[in-house]
Amino acid sequence: MAKKQFARFVTPDSVARDAEAAKTTRLRGLRLAKEAEAAEEKKEAANREAAAKSAKAGPRRRVRASHPATPGLT
Repeated sequence: MAKKQFARFVTPDSVARDAEAAKTTRLRGLRLAKEAEAAEEKKEAANREAAAKSAKAGPRRRVRASHPATPGLT
């Protein structure tokens, strides 16, 4: 019968850890930049939509509100 072999966990050296940390930092920065760009595009689209909607509606006229007659002052 063959002996059972167990994989042994080997701790990475500091060079490998530093390389992995640099990779993680770089990827996180790219992801955050992409999310910020997407949010900016969404904001610009909303502003364009609001501007188009207000331009389509045209100028609004202000109408003076009528005051109800107060009883008993005659």
